[in-house]
Amino acid sequence: MHTTENDLLDLEIPPPAGGQILHQTNRATILWGDCHDPNLIAQVPDGYGLLCTDPPYGIGHRSNWAGRPTIAGDDGSIDWLSVLGEWAAPNGSHTRGLANSRHVYIFGYDHQDVAKPLRCGATTGLIWDKALMSQGDLAATWSTTHEPIAFGIHRKRPSDRATGRGQLAARFRKGSVLRYQRPNGNTRHPHEKPVPLLADLIESSTIRGDLVVDPCAGSGTTGVAAVLEGRRCFLVEYKREFAELCVQRVQAAERLADQMTAV
Repeated sequence: MHTTENDLLDLEIPPPAGGQILHQTNRATILWGDCHDPNLIAQVPDGYGLLCTDPPYGIGHRSNWAGRPTIAGDDGSIDWLSVLGEWAAPNGSHTRGLANSRHVYIFGYDHQDVAKPLRCGATTGLIWDKALMSQGDLAATWSTTHEPIAFGIHRKRPSDRATGRGQLAARFRKGSVLRYQRPNGNTRHPHEKPVPLLADLIESSTIRGDLVVDPCAGSGTTGVAAVLEGRRCFLVEYKREFAELCVQRVQAAERLADQMTAV
């Protein structure tokens, strides 16, 4: 079989062990890395304020539109909730990872499914109303215009979860349907989320200066929203081209945040 130069350019290059820092400031850390890597997880400051991520759903990205990039890990072979459980509490720790009683938002999953692997004392199912038809299978009769978001309150100790502790609401009690139009005609990433949606979640569950963590950063929208809301972010993305896109977008957000601070 003859291999062309284009074939070599299309090869997926895995990130190095422990990841590679592509961007680091007092507002943002962005790594090209594998979120399964315990050496990478160990680099996240303990006691961070929010875990907010959109992992591959394990169903494969399906679209009849040509030119859409593939999503690493979107083939159903990875138990993503167990992976994210390590980010919330590495090796089952009661002291490391996400701070106790802080929140998680996981796109694409039912809230009841996240309770055990992410040690949540209380969970709620949210709905993102996308306002536009999805970019999925264009041959289907019905088009999905919404996406579930699992919200949970992380409690590290089983006794706390069993006795119902960790039932506190988000900072601003709101309805469970969030209507934000998805990016239209955007080919940067198949699952890119609107910045105002992520800003709403971050504003509801953190205070200024908190660290927001996204192990499956995609195009970096979580980081953009965090920076613009006066929070800090720690982003990890497996695919190099998307990791570099994260850097570009977060750097633009940092410049805007600097301008807002200077006013």
